[in-house]
Amino acid sequence: MSDELEGVAVRAGVVRGMVAPGYEAVARVFAELLASNSDYAAQVAVHRHGIRVVDLWCGAGMDSDSLLPIASCTKGSAYVCAAVLAQAGELGLDRAVAAYWPAFAAEGKGDTTVRQLLAHQAGLVGVDGGFQLDDLYDDRVLAARLAMQRPYWRPGIAHGYHGFTIGAMVGELVYRMTGQTLHAFYETRIRRPRGIDLFVGLPEELDHRFVPLIAPPELGSDDRVTAGSLRGVASTVPIADRIQVHNSREFRAAGPASSGGTASARGLALLYASCLGSVGVQPPVITNKTAAEWAQIHSTGHDLVMGRPSRFGLGFQLPDEERPYLSARTFGHDGGGGCWGFADPRTGTAFGYTRRNVVSDGDEAGSLARVVQECALNTSEE
Repeated sequence: MSDELEGVAVRAGVVRGMVAPGYEAVARVFAELLASNSDYAAQVAVHRHGIRVVDLWCGAGMDSDSLLPIASCTKGSAYVCAAVLAQAGELGLDRAVAAYWPAFAAEGKGDTTVRQLLAHQAGLVGVDGGFQLDDLYDDRVLAARLAMQRPYWRPGIAHGYHGFTIGAMVGELVYRMTGQTLHAFYETRIRRPRGIDLFVGLPEELDHRFVPLIAPPELGSDDRVTAGSLRGVASTVPIADRIQVHNSREFRAAGPASSGGTASARGLALLYASCLGSVGVQPPVITNKTAAEWAQIHSTGHDLVMGRPSRFGLGFQLPDEERPYLSARTFGHDGGGGCWGFADPRTGTAFGYTRRNVVSDGDEAGSLARVVQECALNTSEE
């Protein structure tokens, strides 16, 4: 199937792009978001059954192929890499991490399984002494520190979001098994063959497409984080500093797998569309059986880091009661500032959203995703 969009041109105000027949409501909601905030700058893209049905963008500095920092949405690319290796029988989910990475056995972690690590149950949310900004640039250096770290809880008894660390550990597993960095594996096996505009390490020649994030003043600190708490251990870098890092050439070039990716909404949507089925001449990245296993709930309940309920599959964030429009098999990941990507097998929908102006509240992506799902359910399949 082609991923080219043949639809209705959108020229309302300064919202630009195209939507397929039956998806006009997505353009209306997107235009409403812009009308309510003159500073709004974003992209939204949607594939259904491998065909692009929504491709919209608006706001200062934004174009159809603009590339933005996507923060934790980057993790989706790391999990897809691990899923490919598990599907091939090369990565055993119930084998010990130390079977592939012997140094990981230090400090009582010898029995921690790959499945527990991916389910955010390993207790390695940070390192003693906390992170410095430089720690976030090099996944292999961070992985070496984590291998020597004593877990903050006994692996397997609870879960907590491994926000800054899980990408480095998944990347180390990929390296130990293939001899390639996660960047190289993702580039050669997944991104390049499909032309996915989601980069884990942005080449310098694409810098002309990069659009930096804009942070409002109120994001300078997070008073809810107590130094020494699990949340504090997991996130010791001030939010304002993180945004500055995300905008730096060095960080997007390094592309750490937990939070250093750069993408367009098209890229996010295409990554997840490639997990649901064929796109163009390219076969699916993973099978339906693999997708179902990775979208199965592995961790649920109180998140020791976030201090609220959360749900994870194998790496991926999973839907909860706050997003009833998503099916139980949906998998994906959001990113700090408002971006989001997911795949919903029920409707065959893959969704990507990027936003330039960082926000700490509101759910513009959710508003768009809800209407996307309504359109998909109301549109006959061809």
